[in-house]
Amino acid sequence: MKSFFCLLVLFYFLVSLSAESQWHLSWSDEFDYEGAPSSENWTLLEGYLGFNKELQRYTSDLRNAYVKDGVLRIEAHIDRISFSRFKQIKEILKSFDADYKKLSNQEVTSARMVSYRKKEFSNAKVEVRARFCDTRGTWPAIWLLGDESKKPWPDCGEIDIMEHVGYNPNIIHSSVHTKDYNFKGWKHSTKTTKVGSVKDFHIYAVEWTENEIQFSLNGNVYHILKRGDRDDNNWPFMKDDYYHIILNIAVGGGWGGQKGIRKSQSVLPYWMEIDYVRVFEKIEE
Repeated sequence: MKSFFCLLVLFYFLVSLSAESQWHLSWSDEFDYEGAPSSENWTLLEGYLGFNKELQRYTSDLRNAYVKDGVLRIEAHIDRISFSRFKQIKEILKSFDADYKKLSNQEVTSARMVSYRKKEFSNAKVEVRARFCDTRGTWPAIWLLGDESKKPWPDCGEIDIMEHVGYNPNIIHSSVHTKDYNFKGWKHSTKTTKVGSVKDFHIYAVEWTENEIQFSLNGNVYHILKRGDRDDNNWPFMKDDYYHIILNIAVGGGWGGQKGIRKSQSVLPYWMEIDYVRVFEKIEE
């Protein structure tokens, strides 16, 4: 009986090992260099993008995104500016209903890095080892987006590996948005889980196939979305649906700014550090 039990354990171990060995590392950025983020891997978007009533202007400046000591660091700054410049920014923020009153002759800058048209993947596993501040008003995110040049959002699909809002510290959110299942109708699939401290490094990951999407924290799966009876329009996760990676810190906005923004010098700049980004794909048999 004992030998049978040992054989059974060995069988399940080999099955598990075989399933795991189907994945191979297809691309990574280990941030083992210094200076600007690699232009082969990333584009840094610029300007006020007008999303979600957020306050930040994205830049490609080293001040907002740089690599040093083996990590990528994204920083969001709040700076005093002239009254005339603030008047211009005020009009920009008003144009997409952002709450400019949260700023007083100040401008917020941050970074939004995308791998669009450089590194894109289908039915893959993405792991990001990261840590970030938990300051009220911050909204760091690690996420994937489909090709909006082929289908507009949300039809293109969005996979949020990790979102964190500073007023709710150490709680992370994972979500999936599609044509009819997205945050505008509060019908999207989302789940939260607690992290010991977001200021410590953790591995945030997702893997997806044509049938389901799994989210994990430090290797532990906590959120599974199965396709179920979703039609093709609401399941843009097939082999020919490619996604790119986005890393950013938003400030304020309809979600991140709900409880105000803490702007004291003791908490600035807001920050997020990425130790690595790794993408695994299945070995074709």
